[in-house]
Amino acid sequence: MQSDAEIIQRILQGDIEGYRDLIQRYQHMIYVFIYKMVNNRADAEDLTQEVFVKAYEKLSTFRGDAQFSSWLHTLARNKCIDFLRRRKYHDSDEQLAYVPSNTRDESPQESLMNKEQRREIQEAFALLSDSYREVIVLRCTHEYPFEKIAALLGIAESTARVRYLRARQELAKLLSRKEGGLVHELPGI
Repeated sequence: MQSDAEIIQRILQGDIEGYRDLIQRYQHMIYVFIYKMVNNRADAEDLTQEVFVKAYEKLSTFRGDAQFSSWLHTLARNKCIDFLRRRKYHDSDEQLAYVPSNTRDESPQESLMNKEQRREIQEAFALLSDSYREVIVLRCTHEYPFEKIAALLGIAESTARVRYLRARQELAKLLSRKEGGLVHELPGI
């Protein structure tokens, strides 16, 4: 398997088909990140496509002093921030992919209760600042260590840890306000 650097070199020398290899390698990772930031499948698909178009256009500016995946993630992060700034974050009926859902057989009443709990968690998640939401997604979904989160976001590792802790605290506070408190529903809270 060719390294990212080898594929990029091929592309820069005119092998446009090589870009498909990079897309296949990173499309899922970028889509999952974007989806969890914007919480809308159609928007996530559009933004993912926009990220890969922009990456192709800017490929010659990739210096290689960081991993290509980190550079691509930075493009995705900036795209999400721009998107969320242009449009106030609206709740949708889609559940957050990291919110645990019950896979066992459940009664209709249990199913309705679980759906309501996931909706409440989603609402609380939507109230977090972009920087808190981003750290939660990277830590809980991608299971990145704080060192990698810090590198991706261009912040100190201690700042990444603090943001994660504060995001968890904020989520716990928001969820404890709900009747019955849903704090136990989120991983690590």
